[in-house]
Amino acid sequence: MLSKTIALTGTLPKIKAEDARRLSVYVVRGSTIVASAPADGDGKFRIALPRHEAALESRYALEVLVAPSGMKKAVEHLPGVQRVRLNRQDVLKAEGDVAVSVKDISLSKERLAIWWRWCYEYCVSGTVVGPDGCPVPGADVTVYNVGFGFPGYTKTAEATVTADENGFFTACFTWCTCPICLLCWPCWPIWWECYPWWWELDILHVIETLERNPIGPIGPGPVESLQNATALGRPEAKELIRGQGFAAVRKAGVVHAPDANRTALIKRKLSNPAIRSIFPYWWWCCNLPNILFSATQGPRVIVDENPGTDTRWCLANNSNVTLVANDLAISHCPGDPPPDEGFAWTRVGNITVDKIHQGYADGAPGSDTSDLAFGGTLDIYGGFAGGSGVSYYQVDAGQWTGDPARGGVAPGGSAPITADLYNHVFIYDAVFNLTFAGDIKMGPFSNAGLNNLYATQEARQGAPVLPAFPPVPGGGHVFWAFEGLKVSTKSPNLIGLASTGAVDLTMSGYDGAFNPVALLGNAPLTLTIDNLPLTNVTLNPLGAYRADGSAATLVGTGDCPAYDIGPLGFVTVDAVVSDSNGHVWAYEVDAEWGHGHTAPVTPTRGYSQNPATFTAGVPGAPGLPGTLGAYQAPNTGQKSFGGGEDYLRFYPTVDCCYEFRIRAGKRVTDGYGYPSLGDYDFRTISLKVSS
Repeated sequence: MLSKTIALTGTLPKIKAEDARRLSVYVVRGSTIVASAPADGDGKFRIALPRHEAALESRYALEVLVAPSGMKKAVEHLPGVQRVRLNRQDVLKAEGDVAVSVKDISLSKERLAIWWRWCYEYCVSGTVVGPDGCPVPGADVTVYNVGFGFPGYTKTAEATVTADENGFFTACFTWCTCPICLLCWPCWPIWWECYPWWWELDILHVIETLERNPIGPIGPGPVESLQNATALGRPEAKELIRGQGFAAVRKAGVVHAPDANRTALIKRKLSNPAIRSIFPYWWWCCNLPNILFSATQGPRVIVDENPGTDTRWCLANNSNVTLVANDLAISHCPGDPPPDEGFAWTRVGNITVDKIHQGYADGAPGSDTSDLAFGGTLDIYGGFAGGSGVSYYQVDAGQWTGDPARGGVAPGGSAPITADLYNHVFIYDAVFNLTFAGDIKMGPFSNAGLNNLYATQEARQGAPVLPAFPPVPGGGHVFWAFEGLKVSTKSPNLIGLASTGAVDLTMSGYDGAFNPVALLGNAPLTLTIDNLPLTNVTLNPLGAYRADGSAATLVGTGDCPAYDIGPLGFVTVDAVVSDSNGHVWAYEVDAEWGHGHTAPVTPTRGYSQNPATFTAGVPGAPGLPGTLGAYQAPNTGQKSFGGGEDYLRFYPTVDCCYEFRIRAGKRVTDGYGYPSLGDYDFRTISLKVSS
């Protein structure tokens, strides 16, 4: 079966390597580019020509030309371009590569000098960092130029480079300016026929300002010299490209969004040749690329910028940027300082051990986000003192009886954990070319009569039993992504696969011959763990009352009952939010109605509130204050907020159908993220307040 592409190969005439790398070979049909490929430093090229393009019948011949790589959209404007005609039938019949002779194309020093006036090497440098601010080594970074098409933005990949061990990269590509092309307008040369909708408010402002002057048959010129020069001071091209050139003079209430009526109005106005003749269309053009980035690390996409919000318009040559990768990125942070002696735990995720007390993370003291239990997958870090001699270790877990903050009993013994541990390694050769990046198993393994052992980073290359370590080139360098990572596992694995509990973690160390090493310090790390959801989050049936506290008249039944509550009437919301482990973070009920209207149902609740404020109306007599007997208000002394049944109140102001939705969150962390509200139960009710 014939392949879908035909390979065209060849070599440019004698040319310097630095010039060859800035050139591309194009296959064109008339002014249309159907395929292209860059030349390498030796002038060699290989073009994948789609077979259907070669087979297409056309009044134009297939031709090959050589031009700067950055002239993809304007090669027909470049002076001195020569073409070589292809025999289309010979190309179609070829069974292998098709050799293309370009020996007759002149690439003289004089010709190239003219081209390089239009085209130069454009470079942008930067650093890829993870969400933790640490560099991301080995990321493959692609730089794009953003343009305009229909219905929106276009992206053209210009170069892909690999970040070094510090996450640093420099991407360069040939960038060409074309003073006579004005390709920033999609329909050039009939520029007034199409433009991105987000330009329209600026376009209309310019037209309306020009209309205030007598318009005569004058050609394009310095509109700044007209009487309205102040109103038409030229904005930066990058602001016009964003649609923000004249944002300061926008009328109140004007929405920056597509508007068919506005588009039609602009088309009518630009149909007037007199307006077109003085409209400064060139303001929207700049001679610099509009830069956007993506990045991958292995199979993971770690940066994927949006052209509508992230484009760096008209970015200057040799600019420097910082790309912040997403949570999929594997960064390389420097390790925590080692202890003076023995061993010490340093942090859980990003929470340092000095911010963990009685098994709870301090969080933000005095706020709802304080005294956080741990849950989910935990990354636990620690370090051995320099010269400790530890090559292998066991992580010992001792189980608490009860909660450490509520009179629990500390462990009487411990046993090594059995959870798998992997770390990510970057291996570079002597001149810092990346040779390997991937996950490495650190344990557990058994040896010398010991079980559930883990290798330290320093000993991993020579560790027995574990899979072979990737080869390190002579003079090479090894970087660990997670310096000091000692445990990375689902938290139930630390408490005997239970969902909740508390644990003391300690360390046992062994030297290279698997002899025990005494560890001074080695204070236990106490963690309170909770992986259960909130015990109950429910909205019971709503109560509707008139202003005097009497029950409102029911005027409609079903899933959305209707009541006539009259002026100043109110609704009681019977909300149940409880947690058997006492780890309620906060909850609230929102009233939503109409189109986008919302208001809180008072009061909202949180762990930091004074327990004395947790009172509510009594069902059946909502005007009377009362305390809910079974309710467990916050008790920061025991790091507890159990919740229970709560009565809240809402005063509607308009006749409408209302939805009451409860949102709640649990006071737990994995060491990286913090509590947030999630949507739970809801109820709807129709209320009439106007009678």
